[in-house]
Amino acid sequence: MVDAMYMAVIDWFIQLLLYPGLVFMVAMIILTQWFARKVSARIQYRRGPCYTGPLGILQPFADFMKLLMKEDVVSRYSLRLAPVLIASLGVGALAAVMMMTPLAYAPFYGDIDVIVLFYLLLWSSLAILFLGISTPNPYTSLGVGRYLALLASSEPVYIASFLVPVIIASKRYGAGYSFYRTSLVAHKLWTGSIGDALAMLLALAAGFVAMMAVLEIKPFDFPEAEGEIYWGVFTEYGGPRLALAFFNLFLERIVIPIVFVLLFLGGTAPYSPADNYALAVITVLVKYLVVFFILTVIDNMMPRYRPDQAVRKLWKYTLPLAFLALIAAVYA
Repeated sequence: MVDAMYMAVIDWFIQLLLYPGLVFMVAMIILTQWFARKVSARIQYRRGPCYTGPLGILQPFADFMKLLMKEDVVSRYSLRLAPVLIASLGVGALAAVMMMTPLAYAPFYGDIDVIVLFYLLLWSSLAILFLGISTPNPYTSLGVGRYLALLASSEPVYIASFLVPVIIASKRYGAGYSFYRTSLVAHKLWTGSIGDALAMLLALAAGFVAMMAVLEIKPFDFPEAEGEIYWGVFTEYGGPRLALAFFNLFLERIVIPIVFVLLFLGGTAPYSPADNYALAVITVLVKYLVVFFILTVIDNMMPRYRPDQAVRKLWKYTLPLAFLALIAAVYA
């Protein structure tokens, strides 16, 4: 019994640090940021990264290392240690989320673990928010206010819509309100009944828009608004601290779309991790790259909303849609 517990702890540490944890996510950041730059370049009639590594694929890594090697300059009125600690906890929280997915070979899950999922996903957003409030600057304060408005408007939609497949899976297939168990039966949620399909469709639409807002994809990137309020919450940051902030942002653009894929796009289907783990993982990653590509195209094509426009549309349209889907999931 003790040996089994010891081996389980070892497996969790390996997964947290190597795969699907930090090392894997660093590799995914390099790949996805290179991919996003290439797609953006084609849309904007440019070439994108070309020189660092084969086809320029190591350019994101080179940019990240350049930030890490710069001097860590901190304003005398800014907090010094706390932002680094909180941002590191945000990275750790997202790494822990990956251990709750079918990508992990020894996943960590249990009944009602969807609460843990939302708690961990919120940590990264709170870390970015804390980075802003720990530096006194007019542009930073304005960015923090906008970011708070965005979170207050998008998080209820995000949580309500992402709860829909979990509720349906728990009602129909005994998932026990577990995110991991829901991801294993996600392909069945669209075919259970007309009510289930309608609830999933409404939640898919609301959840995708909410995901764009959480990730600050245009038109919801007004907390940064580089040409408008300088650089929002990141105005005072440079060097290693800015690298850590970007690390949080880029990890969110990996983890949150993967959660979306697992809940709404059939998860690992047509393969099961129990039958063919490798093909199940590849299936999830391919679906994720499709979603990431769509988000990148939208980010390059859409203009930016004003803060009042974005907040109004989230509260007026997506929130009622998400709660309608939630009601349909509960009573269908």
